Amino acid sequence: MPTQNATSTHPSASVSGSTTTARLPTNTIPTPVLQQQTRSSTRESSPLSASLCSFRSETGSGYDVQSNNHKAGSSHSRSNTRRSKHPGAASTKSTGGGSGKDGQNFVAAVVEGRGTGAEVGMCFCDLKTSEVILCQIADSQTYVRTLQKLNLYEPTEILVPTTAVDPVNSKLVNIIKETMPVSTITPIARRSFNDTKGLECIKKYIIKEGSASLLLGIPTKYFCLAATAAVMQHIEESRHAVFLNHSIRFKYQICSGSMIIDCATARNLELTMNLSSQNDKDTLFGILNETLTPMGARLLRSNILQPLTDERTIQNRLDCVQELSLVENRFYALKASLKTLNDVDHLITSFIQVPTKPSVKHSEQCINRVINLKHTLHALTSVAQSLGLGQNRLLVTIHRLLTDSRLEKFSDLIDEVIEKNVVLEKTAVGIRHQRCFAVKAGCNGLLDVARQTYKETCNDILDVANRYVQEYGINLKVQFNVTMGYYFSTTLDQLGGNEVPLVFINVVKKGKSLTFTTLELVKKNAKINDSLTEVYLMSDKIVSDLSSDIRSEIGALYKASEAIAMLDMLLSFVHQRTISDFVRPEFTDTLVIKQGRHPILEKISSSAFIPNDTYAGSANTFQIITGPNMSGKSTYLRQVALLTIMAQIASFVPAEYASFRIIDQLLSRICNDDCIELNASTFMTEMKETAYIVENATDKSLVVIDELGRGTSTHDGLGIAFAVCEELIHSKALVFFATHFQELTTTLTAYHNVVNLHLEAEMIRDEGHIPGISYKYRLAQGSAKEEHYGLSLAKTLSLPQDISSRAETVSLRLTDLQESARRHSESDKVVARQRALAQVAHDCVLIQKAAKGMTGQGLAAALWDVQQTAVRHLLAIRREEQGKGKGKEKSTREEGGGVATR
Repeated sequence: MPTQNATSTHPSASVSGSTTTARLPTNTIPTPVLQQQTRSSTRESSPLSASLCSFRSETGSGYDVQSNNHKAGSSHSRSNTRRSKHPGAASTKSTGGGSGKDGQNFVAAVVEGRGTGAEVGMCFCDLKTSEVILCQIADSQTYVRTLQKLNLYEPTEILVPTTAVDPVNSKLVNIIKETMPVSTITPIARRSFNDTKGLECIKKYIIKEGSASLLLGIPTKYFCLAATAAVMQHIEESRHAVFLNHSIRFKYQICSGSMIIDCATARNLELTMNLSSQNDKDTLFGILNETLTPMGARLLRSNILQPLTDERTIQNRLDCVQELSLVENRFYALKASLKTLNDVDHLITSFIQVPTKPSVKHSEQCINRVINLKHTLHALTSVAQSLGLGQNRLLVTIHRLLTDSRLEKFSDLIDEVIEKNVVLEKTAVGIRHQRCFAVKAGCNGLLDVARQTYKETCNDILDVANRYVQEYGINLKVQFNVTMGYYFSTTLDQLGGNEVPLVFINVVKKGKSLTFTTLELVKKNAKINDSLTEVYLMSDKIVSDLSSDIRSEIGALYKASEAIAMLDMLLSFVHQRTISDFVRPEFTDTLVIKQGRHPILEKISSSAFIPNDTYAGSANTFQIITGPNMSGKSTYLRQVALLTIMAQIASFVPAEYASFRIIDQLLSRICNDDCIELNASTFMTEMKETAYIVENATDKSLVVIDELGRGTSTHDGLGIAFAVCEELIHSKALVFFATHFQELTTTLTAYHNVVNLHLEAEMIRDEGHIPGISYKYRLAQGSAKEEHYGLSLAKTLSLPQDISSRAETVSLRLTDLQESARRHSESDKVVARQRALAQVAHDCVLIQKAAKGMTGQGLAAALWDVQQTAVRHLLAIRREEQGKGKGKEKSTREEGGGVATR
């Protein structure tokens, strides 16, 4: 059944005077097609207008074939088809993450060694981009690095040996099932995991350019070779397609050089998926993603889930962002040029994958991809011209890859075979004309004859339409549908209440419109299809030879795709910098953020976000954050983690000043579920994540923990939280620990590197008003004062008065007992002295690092300042101790006097 959204009108129908004539001309390429090509070629001089060229089948408006008694119209008034938006320009934001969202569809194979150590080999193959990533990891018992790689690529299917699931699942398979519930685990025969066959596959399919370094080290990676053999065999068997020799880009990835972010942390921080709406818009990826190409979106997502740890590389990218933001004209020219690009990786795949059984459809696709490549090469040239020669080494490299002489060679080869005027068409009939007349005339005599037959048959269809108009007095539109071919349409008004003539068959009514065909038209469509089949088959030999020449240098396209992805991601960072108040991050051994803001909430919140400062050095690696519920503790923890990730992917950050310590692992325990019914499962998850954090935290880790111990009893939770805190304090990792356990703010101060912070809030005690809390969302020094916020909130919920009063009495009594025990503690004095001395040591280390650029007099002055500061602190501690001592003696005398009196 023909539908309105799947039709295109014939491009050459016209109306002249009282007699309607419309036919395809007799020259090699139909005149209307040439006119469209000329207009498109003119438009391509502008990068923005070039985005109008596309390669899609879309609906076109109809072309009237009018009756003699109907008023004639302009010969061009009805010849404009509806324009569809180019895929590359459909949106200024390309989505990412997961299979299908950004064009990725990974199949992975995972195999584990049988020795005592957990050594895992993996192979990932993107079925749409034909990129193959190899990994071999000496992992821990929790398989953290393996899970990170799986989470990074999110494969739709994971191949494992049958021995790993039979008779029971192995530990690795169970962990994968728990962590990757969306992926399908497919057991295949253990013999498919053959490292010898895997090495043969790599040698057979790897592109020659740059293969020497990979082939030098890969033969000893037996497990990833075995996984490679399984993936390649599975793809050939399941997709009925094979790769051409020396056409695949293999990459071996090592785990060093990137930050480890486990699956739970990526989920808790909403890096690529929002927890509430299950989309990628209100996430870190969503707010940073201003990429214009699918390649750029994929690279951005990969970087967010796997940030860099090499400072030199990060600084080089930051230099690029800064340079690209200096010249506004170049920035907008680059964005306009990138909009015209389709997915280059998918284009490469279409060249290197061939079906095991050739067909007419495959011949059509061969012509399509050559035309697509012609458009892509033109777009790459436009991007290179817009970029120009920059000063930064990375930008120079990108420009060199986009101006590779082999790309120019591809253009010359295409121009020898394909008509120069051919561009990407958008309508269904336009695409069919494009495929039919793409190859130059004269390359094959029989091909020219077949195309002449095609043109004559198209003209015959228009003659048939004119005859029906004259015979039945009905205005007809000749329309085209991919499934039905050409057919007719009219409106009920044209019939004037009469029945549809019997010559018209397969009549379909939709609203006030009618669509139908005739037996004569069906025969004409069959003849056109036969002619097109001959055209495609005869064009296939010419286009296949051209494709073979291109495949021999396919490495140039791989590199150009990588260059475009990097440039697109950097331009996305530039865009964020230009529209927001972001600053360039620095990298030192101290975490310092002045007026930092949460990058996601700042974008989606309707009210102004309140910024906060952050400082964490060697003297205060463990920071306890307290405050009432809804005061912003969890937001602050996420803010610190997200800004660290942004800095290490070379993005500017939302702050007035930012200095970061390079982190090699980000660990988190953040509660996202406050449902009482799930307390048991919440506590189990909490303990699993906590055990993982304690096991893996090092002095180069960043740890954020929110309300540890809340899932069990108060005393058990407090004990667990205290023990975990002590372990993390000794690890010297940067830890931000939010808690409601006020006891931790006093007991943990025995360690000199512990700092108490709190989110400010004020009690509302105005007479005549219901008690409440005013949240300030500002971070302040010290622990939160015991203001009994919970009691105030309970009163606002209209609890009975006697219950509220009794609760307040018990709470105040317990608070007095705790405060009394704290005042009499001798450990506070020792802790205060240790903290003052630790601060002196930290200041001396900073002075030592800066001593090279200081004069002798300046160094002496700096040391003198440190000394005087330490003396003032120690004297203040002593005065405080003396004051407490006098207060204690006075209290003892009063107590003794009271006893004597009694």
